[in-house]
Amino acid sequence: MEHTNNYNNRTTSDQPVGSTKRRPSFVPRLTLMVVMFFFILCLIIFIAWLVIHPLDPAIRLNSLSVSNITVSNPQFAANYDIEFTVNNTNKKVNLFVDQVEVIVNYRKGLLSSKILGKSEYLGKMSEARLKVELRRDAVCSLKDRVFKDISDEWSKKIVNFNVKLSITAGFGIGVLPTKQRIMEFQCMNLTVEFFSTKGTGKLMSGGKDCLVHA
Repeated sequence: MEHTNNYNNRTTSDQPVGSTKRRPSFVPRLTLMVVMFFFILCLIIFIAWLVIHPLDPAIRLNSLSVSNITVSNPQFAANYDIEFTVNNTNKKVNLFVDQVEVIVNYRKGLLSSKILGKSEYLGKMSEARLKVELRRDAVCSLKDRVFKDISDEWSKKIVNFNVKLSITAGFGIGVLPTKQRIMEFQCMNLTVEFFSTKGTGKLMSGGKDCLVHA
């Protein structure tokens, strides 16, 4: 019996240490490879757009007319008809213009605003006309000082307006993912002349280039 016990003890002690099952290591390695792949891919795309360096679109306000005006404290209610030209100045990159918002201001006072539901596609070195109609139902209330100043200018039949245009610009080329930028253009000091209190006011200059606001 003693001989048998010694044999059993020796058999147990002779079993290899660490014979428990090990978890396969290919899962974390595969995850690491996927992460590295996407990191390198994003880096390549970033460098590609850095080299391409698409130019900002050029926007010009062609015309601005103001009609159906009612001046009643604290509101300057009117209809605004505006036309822009959007120009894609890139020779190799297409341009997508989306989420357009147009704002009409008098100094720092908001007069009217509108968000357009349509988008524009502009191929390389092409342009598109953008017409916007802002109606009296979008009128906003003004602060006392701003209302007094615009009323004084209105009584002289010459009013200076400011127009802001906010867009989401998408740049596309080949198989690269679209690069998007939110941009704001400012068309400042737009002098509109009125020939009568019931007539339509027209932009005195022949149009004005809008500047990108950083």
